[in-house]
Amino acid sequence: MTKRVVGIDLGGTGLRMGVVAEDGAVEGLQSLTHGGFSHPMDAVERLARMVEDAAAQGGPIDAVGVGVAAWVERDTGFVTRAPNLGWIDVPFGELLRRRLKLPVVVHNDLKAIAWGEYRFGAGVGARTLLVIFVGTGVGAAVIAEGNLLVGARGFGGEIGHIKVGPDDGPLCGCGRRGCLEAYVGGHALSLKARQSVAEGRISLVRPDSEMRELTAADLEELSNHGDAEAQALLEGGGMQLGRVLGSMVTFLNPDTVLMGGGVWDSSDVIKDAVRIGLDLSSHPDLRKSVRIVEGRLGSRAGVIGAADLARRNL
Repeated sequence: MTKRVVGIDLGGTGLRMGVVAEDGAVEGLQSLTHGGFSHPMDAVERLARMVEDAAAQGGPIDAVGVGVAAWVERDTGFVTRAPNLGWIDVPFGELLRRRLKLPVVVHNDLKAIAWGEYRFGAGVGARTLLVIFVGTGVGAAVIAEGNLLVGARGFGGEIGHIKVGPDDGPLCGCGRRGCLEAYVGGHALSLKARQSVAEGRISLVRPDSEMRELTAADLEELSNHGDAEAQALLEGGGMQLGRVLGSMVTFLNPDTVLMGGGVWDSSDVIKDAVRIGLDLSSHPDLRKSVRIVEGRLGSRAGVIGAADLARRNL
């Protein structure tokens, strides 16, 4: 009998869920904004009710896979930190297992996205797949010869916290200075843009303007209209990412690099700068053997990947 497996993608503000078939097809995909959870058990209860509703509508559920925006310990689903959810040291996987009385597999959200793309999206057929997403933060995942590499504790892939700047560089959300994420992550770009506006260096926005917080997409539009500072912010972050990507390509020798995330999707300036940085910093023999692709599954990738990882665990 075909197993019915639920996939859940739990981000800092958004939540997606669906029942995923063995071929990656998603039934009853739901997408909503949750606005945060004051306590982890609130999240557990919300997810459990959604899984129970799916069972009531389509039949019993055999397992649940979750991708969560957090540092997740391998095998246990223990969340050591989830900054955007405000969680520290939460036995999330165990709590959800007890509530549902079902097998539950929890991974970092980007690892679930990467696995979804590897199995059913743009990464199909790759021998060594490197996935990098640039959104609010910057994360990566590696799949080699069909194996998701998670690291000794499960925290492998935190590329955003590779140090690329000086000890007095920009402050990262992790508390250190000079991390890659502090140069090209969406939150960091918005902070830099706000400072540039206040200092009058972004010429197309008045310093006394009550304009909402500038995003990477806003900076892209300003750059397209000739604002040199907006372009410099995007290019600087893109070059830093490209240099790190070049080192990863030289080290891992992937045949496929898959790029995605909200910041990446919204800025051609960043994409061009990343490719320049990649060409400059990777070994030429390794650079010419790698293809750069973008995801095909869109917002479904995390749901599909989380469910497929849970199905593999059954």
